[in-house]
Amino acid sequence: MKLEVVNSTISVNPAIAVSAEHIKREMIILVTGTTIEPYAQNWKECSHTWIPILRALGYNVMVAIGDPNLENYYKIDGSIIWFKAEDTKMGLYDKSIRLPIKWILEKTDFKYYFRIDSDSFVHPHRFDNMILHNFEDLRNIQYMGCCHPYHGWNPNDFTRFFICKKKYMASGCAYMINREAMVVAQKNMRIVEDPLDYTIDDWVLGRAMWENGIPLLHDSRILFESPHQQLTVGPCPIPNIAEPTSHLAIQHYMNGHMFEALKTLGYAS
Repeated sequence: MKLEVVNSTISVNPAIAVSAEHIKREMIILVTGTTIEPYAQNWKECSHTWIPILRALGYNVMVAIGDPNLENYYKIDGSIIWFKAEDTKMGLYDKSIRLPIKWILEKTDFKYYFRIDSDSFVHPHRFDNMILHNFEDLRNIQYMGCCHPYHGWNPNDFTRFFICKKKYMASGCAYMINREAMVVAQKNMRIVEDPLDYTIDDWVLGRAMWENGIPLLHDSRILFESPHQQLTVGPCPIPNIAEPTSHLAIQHYMNGHMFEALKTLGYAS
């Protein structure tokens, strides 16, 4: 299924956008995908919905997939980057964080790495505003995402805070680290619980961050659950990124609902 992308009614502050164009050039976004069905349909759904719009806004977006049979540790094929990793959940640590930051540090000049799970939906203009807003306000952001475990905020409100505390990390649905944090992660990430840690890249990265004093910028515009799959039990309803009035920029567990969301938001007919 393909949708025709139409003009969105959502506006961006041009003054901020112009001043932060370099941020887009310095950022690489990798959507963690797989060749295993039915999960392979997730990144394809992303590729036919929000990824082209994000690219049109000036972001570098690729899909990261594992292939344990590669000769080198990575291979670029168009908009897909293959990493020498298992393509199952056992390969998540390698293809989501360990090998991407190795590639970025050794082969590129990117200063920021944004990892997004393939079952997450990105609202392109809200994402753009989130990035520009945070960099305009805070300048140097080392580590950003949706704080996990649940910190007690109302997910329907905009909440932003720094936290550097044991066992608090950015959820794997979407997180960003800068080049400085990548160097720290590369030196300090380690497998403690084998094989569990190979399947939870967010935990392994988060541990390296809090142990080395790198604070997480929690931004509630990223959410690790959705109305389609709720993880927390609380008094507040879970917001839906597809609502035109929602503040969400990235929402997890939107696989199978991305075309519908794009249409509801006025991006496609």
